[in-house]
Amino acid sequence: MSNIQVSVRIPPKLYEKLLAHTNAVGLPKSKVITHALSQYLETDEKEKPSSIEERLLNIEKRLDSLESSSISDKPSKVIVPKEKEKKSQPILSVKTPPLQEFSFERPIVDETGTILERIKGESQGFKEDLGDGNILEMIYIPGGTFLMGSTPDEPGSQVCEQPQHSVTLEGFFLGKFPITQKQWEIVAQYPKVNRDLVLEPSGFKGIDRPVESISWEDAVEFCDRLTQYTQRLYQLPSEAQWEYACRGGTATPFYFGLTLTGYLANYMAKRLYAGESSSIYRQETTSVSAFYPNSFGLYDLHGNVWEWCADAWYSSYEDASKSGKPRSSSQQETRRVLRGGSWDEDAYHCRSASRYAYHPQGVGVSQIGFRVMLMA
Repeated sequence: MSNIQVSVRIPPKLYEKLLAHTNAVGLPKSKVITHALSQYLETDEKEKPSSIEERLLNIEKRLDSLESSSISDKPSKVIVPKEKEKKSQPILSVKTPPLQEFSFERPIVDETGTILERIKGESQGFKEDLGDGNILEMIYIPGGTFLMGSTPDEPGSQVCEQPQHSVTLEGFFLGKFPITQKQWEIVAQYPKVNRDLVLEPSGFKGIDRPVESISWEDAVEFCDRLTQYTQRLYQLPSEAQWEYACRGGTATPFYFGLTLTGYLANYMAKRLYAGESSSIYRQETTSVSAFYPNSFGLYDLHGNVWEWCADAWYSSYEDASKSGKPRSSSQQETRRVLRGGSWDEDAYHCRSASRYAYHPQGVGVSQIGFRVMLMA
């Protein structure tokens, strides 16, 4: 019996009947599952066992005999209601492709925006084949513990970013870039899961620019279609995963250091944050690979487009999960979390800790996009 496992899911109505029956015959509740097994798996009528335990011994003998025979000789008798079959999710067992190494260079700046040093880095990840030669690059983010949120003395800090708290995360994969318009167009043509998707929703056109003007519900549908296509469970990141990946081990307001400049990210750089000089305000999205990455090799986490996260909006981190799981919505609040700022926000809103809320059905906003996450 070492290689045989029996798993039985008892429908609620059947459980109630079994419970009533076991009470009637004097069995304790602890025997309900045992009794259920005796009802699901038939025994030979000639055996006439005197107790349920003896019947289970006979079942065990029958299962032992099946180990050495073909499964097709005597198929298992499994009763599954049809409505349950329709609702069951596919088993996602496809492993990720072999990991590859990615090399990059990232700058560190002081409060004036002056580059102090350039650091070479490497990360690991894989390329998801979307079809027709198009790929989605996913970067491995090793698990770890970090301080999420900001302290009151950080310039631009908001109450919704407090209290700063420790979060421990398991390893996961995150999109190297925000989802591009080309990637969106491809996946939007995959079979529908729950809702229709517009092929070209973006206001600023460009295949290498981030897709924008999409709702949270659209982003979830994208993940669902990608999951169905690849058999890997793609999701929106939790905001804890997003911030952990954005910081890349830093505790400064930005992963570049103490400030941001228009040569490091696409944002409203004419508004100053620290001691940097005023610089270019592009007033539109840019290619997702136009600027430097962070220490994980991730691009565009400061500016370009806000990015949807899985979490419902809460006005503070009181009672936030220490494991970084997404917080669910309530009747009072259905808005979802946005992270990272955009081309139309100043540096205060592009900080690693900055967060914002928006309605999940909201569309037509050229500042909002997303990237995808996959658990390792």
